[in-house]
Amino acid sequence: MTAVDKPRNKMLELKERRGPVSSALLESVRQNNAVKSAIKKSLAGGAMTVPEIAEASGMPTKTILWTVTAMRKYGSVVEDSTDGSYVRYALVAKDPR
Repeated sequence: MTAVDKPRNKMLELKERRGPVSSALLESVRQNNAVKSAIKKSLAGGAMTVPEIAEASGMPTKTILWTVTAMRKYGSVVEDSTDGSYVRYALVAKDPR
């Protein structure tokens, strides 16, 4: 057994112990990915505020706010400038994910 085989076998063992992924979890991941994709598409044209992203994507502001916050934490978006009391967010030059 090579060093590459060990992690793969551990992952298989873990999957067997935990069982299949629930459909609810898979749906949640799909929805989250759809929101992130909509945000990235909106920001492709330049920096925007959360309300502007929500309007452009047709999604609730609350959903956009929480997702942008997570994307900022993990380096997908950055604070670009301000527009009054709103922060404008922009995509990073190279998304780490």
